[in-house]
Amino acid sequence: MAKRRRCATSLLLLALLALAAPAAARKPAPLADAPVAWWEDPGAPIARPETREPHDLVDMARDGFFLPVERFFNPLRRLRDLKGDPVAPARDINSLDEALNSSWFTNRIGLFPMSPAEVALGPGPGRGPDPDGPWLVVAAKAQGVTPGFTVRDVNGTTFLVKFDPPGYLGMTSAAGAICARLFHAAGYNVPDDNVVTFTPEQLVLDEGVTLKLPDGTRRAMTRADLDAILAPVERLEDGRILAIASRWVAGRPIGCFDYRGLRADDPNDRIPHQERRELRGLRFFAAWLNHFDTKQQNSMDTWEPLADGADRGFVKHYLIDFASTLGLGAGGPEPTFGRELTVDFPAIAKRTAALGLHEDAWRRLERPAAAPGLGYWTAQDFDPWAFDPLRPNSAFADCTPRDAYWAAKIISAFTDEQLRAAVTAGRYVDPAAADVVARVLGERRDIIAKVAFDETPPLDFFSQVEGVVLWRDLGVERGIYPAAGTRYRARLATVRADRRVVEQGEWMDLAATNVALSALPGFARGKAVPPTSAPTYVEVQCQVDRGDGWSRTVTCYLARASGRVVAVDR
Repeated sequence: MAKRRRCATSLLLLALLALAAPAAARKPAPLADAPVAWWEDPGAPIARPETREPHDLVDMARDGFFLPVERFFNPLRRLRDLKGDPVAPARDINSLDEALNSSWFTNRIGLFPMSPAEVALGPGPGRGPDPDGPWLVVAAKAQGVTPGFTVRDVNGTTFLVKFDPPGYLGMTSAAGAICARLFHAAGYNVPDDNVVTFTPEQLVLDEGVTLKLPDGTRRAMTRADLDAILAPVERLEDGRILAIASRWVAGRPIGCFDYRGLRADDPNDRIPHQERRELRGLRFFAAWLNHFDTKQQNSMDTWEPLADGADRGFVKHYLIDFASTLGLGAGGPEPTFGRELTVDFPAIAKRTAALGLHEDAWRRLERPAAAPGLGYWTAQDFDPWAFDPLRPNSAFADCTPRDAYWAAKIISAFTDEQLRAAVTAGRYVDPAAADVVARVLGERRDIIAKVAFDETPPLDFFSQVEGVVLWRDLGVERGIYPAAGTRYRARLATVRADRRVVEQGEWMDLAATNVALSALPGFARGKAVPPTSAPTYVEVQCQVDRGDGWSRTVTCYLARASGRVVAVDR
């Protein structure tokens, strides 16, 4: 019995140590009076990695069953969950809690102004194959849900061309072009996707093109094969064919990236993907656009050599293929898109236990009456935390409220004019569809902001000007909350680099989002600087009350010597 107790005690201690170790490892870095980092270390150039070709069925079993089970029964995750913090913070962030610029992400609309025209342009140049010449078909895909071609135009530029499902002319093409622009403006790497029209006569079959047959063999492709692929494609009234053309990105494709772990053959890939802020936060972007097909095959890594002919370069990471968004999939609309997994065991169990007496919310969804071709594109009952892609995503599973706030801050930065500009690039055949898509994008944007800002106060963009610390209330600024009735308060303290308080003042009610440093305890009598040579910092704790009590605290740190903002804690 004693031996058994010693064994149980040892196991408990090991579990507690294992729990404590990651927490210690993620202890906030000491404050430093230095410029804030905005770029992730790219590392050294590498040789071209091998092409990754994961098996989809293996992925389906791993992502759909084994990893969710591992997460559910992970004792450390469950223990941390009791503290409301099931996973450690993202690792590719700076001291202001912003994502670093990297081969994965570039800060754009969340931090810098963009005009509607810039949003509409996307990654550029914003056009498909040159219409003033033949399109040389260099490859074709006749099987699968979305047949298409790879074409090369007279300028030598290569595009992947795909079509809408029958009965939904222009719908998935528009969705692909719109979402590519929104993801690009948000900061992600995406291809230049554009809606194009052409006539069958523009297509010219290249020599040596082969076609994969259902039995896996190949044979030379003929004009009759080309016509057979085009035959079921719905035409515009004037006989032209409408499609989405995706420009090949720079670099050499080396397969897709996994949402979990590291790419083993890229030594510069040092942060597990499920711990990257932009991949965790992608959950809220995917929810916004109902981008439910986020399996790793809908991503792409490229290797970009330093110069032509060089044998060293860097890996860059892209999101691709956004046709299955905004309420439609490659096979048409399904109300469960974004609301249930392909095989959703909890939902199945709930329905079974309810004996038919419980109605799932998605059964009450209605397609927009003004544009039913859009599918189930609505803000009705929309909850970003309830969003489910077709299969569980490891990065999404680790999305924390801080990751969600980061994403919501970017999403809420899109104005109605910018959303409309992106939608215009979709070139909807049905004008009513454009109106509905723009309106619902705005409605879902505001719901996301409300959900995230209720959880994490949107007091942000701290600065110091002539002895006054200023910040912005993004909730009021972006119309999520009324300005009337909103109150703020703050308290100041002198702290050391390890955030230990030297002297702290009392909470002060404020009339606006600013506080003078003269309110710092000891400021007037010159006692704020402790009797040591160690540098000190000013801690500014802020809260907001929108009529339901004071919020959680957002803390900003300023270096006393330089006056610069060096860190923000949420």
